[in-house]
Amino acid sequence: MSMHFNHCVGIATVVVLGFTGTSRAACIPTDSPQPANQDAVARVLESQPSCPRDALEFRNLLKSAGARLEPTMVNFVGYHNPDPGAFFVFEIVSGTVRPAAGGGGRGTATPIAIERGDLVFGHFMTAATNRLVLNRSDLVIELIAWDPVKQFFNFYEMTRETPSRAEWFYRGDSSDILDDIALMHRQPAPSQPKFGERLRCSGCHVNGGLVQKELVAPHNDWWSRARPLPLGGLKPDSSVAAIMAELVDAGELAKVVQATSQRLADSPGYRKALAARTMQERLRPLFCPVEVNIESDAPAFDDKKPTVTIPSGFFADTRLASVEISVSRADYDAALRKLNSHLPDSPPRADADHGWLTPVKAHSDKVAVDALVTQGVIDREFVADVLGVDVANPVFSKQRCGLLRLVPKHAGENFGSEFLGNLRGASQPGAVELLSNLTDPQRTAAFHEDHARRFLANCQGRAAAPEHVLEWVRLLAQRREEVKASEISKNPRGQILEFPGRIVFPSVKPEASPGRLALNTACQVQ
Repeated sequence: MSMHFNHCVGIATVVVLGFTGTSRAACIPTDSPQPANQDAVARVLESQPSCPRDALEFRNLLKSAGARLEPTMVNFVGYHNPDPGAFFVFEIVSGTVRPAAGGGGRGTATPIAIERGDLVFGHFMTAATNRLVLNRSDLVIELIAWDPVKQFFNFYEMTRETPSRAEWFYRGDSSDILDDIALMHRQPAPSQPKFGERLRCSGCHVNGGLVQKELVAPHNDWWSRARPLPLGGLKPDSSVAAIMAELVDAGELAKVVQATSQRLADSPGYRKALAARTMQERLRPLFCPVEVNIESDAPAFDDKKPTVTIPSGFFADTRLASVEISVSRADYDAALRKLNSHLPDSPPRADADHGWLTPVKAHSDKVAVDALVTQGVIDREFVADVLGVDVANPVFSKQRCGLLRLVPKHAGENFGSEFLGNLRGASQPGAVELLSNLTDPQRTAAFHEDHARRFLANCQGRAAAPEHVLEWVRLLAQRREEVKASEISKNPRGQILEFPGRIVFPSVKPEASPGRLALNTACQVQ
């Protein structure tokens, strides 16, 4: 029985076109633009006399044409929950691809060079009785490919309604995502947020490029050679076994994701597209979350190490300061029991494969801000002044994000004075603090970094007390819920963590309430 995955999964989004079982001049995804896309997906498909009908055919097509495939794999519903067979494979494609003979498309005699990062595609597995098999129905493949002419990423999907009919679709590109999220965090009616409907992947790939939420080691729920994903009672069929024999560590995908975030930020085409947007949209990744990453303690939870190390990004934005803060494993376990922490595994678990799984500021958000500094749109002092607002709540800060609406919409020589005027006349929490940060000559970047270091020192001083660990775990549970409550998860066509299908975080009882708790600079939960 196939499982239907209706979500925008972590990295890719796909291509589509009709296949009727008859030969055709070229495989052209539905809704492809004119002039034609120049990415590797469009060019490889166009060189084919017919369209691949499933992930295995597409893989075989690429490999037989000379491409190198590096598959990575994540368990969509948790490391210790293999029985549903909800595994998702992301494949990194590189190499020089030879076009199909007699394909009939444009430029089919020219080899197609695919650099690492030019093309990543994802496809699903599912359980069939006690076998682990490739999914061959509904959404089958998602793809994201770099277009060297547009200098954007293009998004594609392949769906399959019947064994004989597969459809490939072009869904849009990075600039279309900018249109879809134009009102994010600045909605006219925040209780009824509106998003564009150009492409479903705007809900996950909000910054326009590749995404891997568990970007840094240990990559919770991902396969690695040191810690392969368990398959439970499932036995891979021959196709799945062949793919799993080629698996590479999740860190290889992380390298591609980080490099391609920078690639998009450096793209003249994308910079031009951003320059045409309002300053509120351009500065949005500084004031508010646009995407999100997830970090955790490094050792596996079941290793029962005597301490649990809390990711520094839980406490403060690492651009200001970073320090290792560890708590007693006994205190952490006691807090999990107190809050009835649990995952829907069988048997039930109190925590994920790695402890203290927490949302942190997205790498892609940081890259987007760094690009604005490089271009001279803002400077490092301005970045530090903004990050200095509500410093103890680095990701989901209503204070800091609420100030985005005060940013003047248009750049120009009057931008600074207009922004200061807006802050002086504002009633929003945090406006007075940001005004002081921007106007007080003593409040330099070094000042904010020192303030953050002193805050983290306060946290280190409290880490040995069980009552503080309990309050921090309460806050951790809330911040997980704040991912769902944030506008980054309100796009009706897709959510940043693929809720409700994907299981990432443990739940607590009673459920945490977004916005109820906050950390202050004494490192106390209020």
